[in-house]
Amino acid sequence: MFLKKIAFAFLVCLLPQVAFAISDGSDFLVIPSAEVLGDKAFQVRGTFGYHRTNCAGYGEQMCDKFPFISSFRMGLLNSFEFGVQFGSTVSLDVKTQTNKAYSLVPAFALGARAFVQSPEAYFYSIPKSARKEQTGEFYGIAQWGGDLWKLLGGISVFPTMEADEVAPLWGYEQGLGSQRLSIIYEGFFRHGFSHHNIGFSFKPIKSLQISAGASEFYRYFFTEDGDFKFRTKNRSAATGYRSPGLYASIAINAGPKPSISQKSDIDSLRKQLVAQENELAKVRTRVDILEAEKTNSSINIILRREFQEIVNGYKADEFRPDSLLTKEQLFMDRGPIAKNFVLKEAMDDASAQESRITAIRIMSHFPDSNFLEPLGKIVADGSNQSIAREAALALGTINTPESRKILSAVANQTQGIVRETIIEIMGTL
Repeated sequence: MFLKKIAFAFLVCLLPQVAFAISDGSDFLVIPSAEVLGDKAFQVRGTFGYHRTNCAGYGEQMCDKFPFISSFRMGLLNSFEFGVQFGSTVSLDVKTQTNKAYSLVPAFALGARAFVQSPEAYFYSIPKSARKEQTGEFYGIAQWGGDLWKLLGGISVFPTMEADEVAPLWGYEQGLGSQRLSIIYEGFFRHGFSHHNIGFSFKPIKSLQISAGASEFYRYFFTEDGDFKFRTKNRSAATGYRSPGLYASIAINAGPKPSISQKSDIDSLRKQLVAQENELAKVRTRVDILEAEKTNSSINIILRREFQEIVNGYKADEFRPDSLLTKEQLFMDRGPIAKNFVLKEAMDDASAQESRITAIRIMSHFPDSNFLEPLGKIVADGSNQSIAREAALALGTINTPESRKILSAVANQTQGIVRETIIEIMGTL
């Protein structure tokens, strides 16, 4: 007795560590999921069950029930699924997957099943008088997880039921083993009750799946009085939802293999590729910044020294424009870092006046579209008339439609020598 209890406790602790996938195409015909078969793929399944439940109309007399459910399901366009199931009569199912799972976003599906009669109710030996209440189930399902585990939650609506016509549901399936042979656990909750199934799944080939196990397996171990037994004989159990049972299922899967050219798969891969490219770009930017930080200090020292030589050349008694232009050319040949240097120097109010004027002159000698707006701001500022006039002259020297437009725009914001200079420049252009 003690060893049996330890074995049961070990099984309960082991099951949460393993994983399997909830799906109408897995080993249980129990609750709907957000998964659909691939385009033009189909599945044929037969499931045989056994329950020992109360015989309807015979008091507490127990009867053996042997329900058999067969089904045919077919996928279309990787987002629709249609099914026909047969228990005591034919029933129709339809489902559409509105979006596939992506990152933290769950897969979501809307569907309707159990038209005519509920195969689920038949499988669990629900009496015919109550079985019609479960006919016509409409549902919305969200599903999370990957290849190893899945968790789903949603709402079932039964318009014909007298009570609980709107029933929240959630479920979880997990397994231990390989794709070929695994132990499977499934638990789901609906209508205020939880249900637990356990079994084995064997896939000798990819298109064939054989499974067998126990439904409501936890009722095998305890009676209503709490005694530990292999199987309870609860005479008040009127359905397979309340009494333990056995099942065996065979499914055949066929149809075209999923193609990478299918639109939904391509869209999903594109989203993943864009996300990965964005992450890679961020990493590259960080690397560039780190490398620039290592080299910028030494480059700035060199640029500062060469720029100061040009400033000194403008202040020298013996002015040599050809020599200065050559130095400016060598300076600007360093590329964007040199352009940013002169731009920063020209805009810096804390820099010496001769340095700002020299930077503005270099900008006029080697024009760039990025210089125009900052030069316009210097002209409009007017706090230093000499520097503002130099910036106006630089825009006139550049002499492009954009530079002339900027001069015209800031002319009314200036006064004194700066305004006179702009009028003179505009008159000669």
